[in-house]
Amino acid sequence: MRPPLPVKHGLLGLLARRPRYGYELKAEFDLLSGGFWDLNVGQIYSTLERLLKDGLVTLDEGDGAGEGRKIYRLTPSGQAELDLWLAQPPLKPRPLRDEVYVRLGLLVDRDVSAAFDLIETQRRVYHLQMAELTRQKLALARGQRVADLRRELLLDAALLHVEADLKWLDTCDEKLRRVRI
Repeated sequence: MRPPLPVKHGLLGLLARRPRYGYELKAEFDLLSGGFWDLNVGQIYSTLERLLKDGLVTLDEGDGAGEGRKIYRLTPSGQAELDLWLAQPPLKPRPLRDEVYVRLGLLVDRDVSAAFDLIETQRRVYHLQMAELTRQKLALARGQRVADLRRELLLDAALLHVEADLKWLDTCDEKLRRVRI
């Protein structure tokens, strides 16, 4: 059994609010994910094709929204699928698919000095990222609205992930120093 795909269910959730066309779904998904999830239009349309094939959405062509514009609507099966997904917690933690993990893993066996350099460079990148996220969070707090809660939650998650990444770099640094001695 394949794990549920957040893109699929994110699109179902957006369509549960109201029918939409593809580019509108992309823009709404970007808002939903706070810009932290880089989803391209091709992914939107390939996912919509699968949803159509699975009977989770229907398609209306030229629904008064412009010539040739395809409007996607949630079906009752799509609503049931979304409800089931929302009721279940994710089964797996977030995947560790960061380029720095692969680079560091390769450098440990090849060039420990370069591994230390990578750790320091990446530390600076994470500190800059943390500063930018903190700036965004402070700006959000100045104009706090109920609608900003989703954005605030995403910023909190991003900040905590950066903190964890910095802690991981500290751990890598300590372990490499022990091995190097």
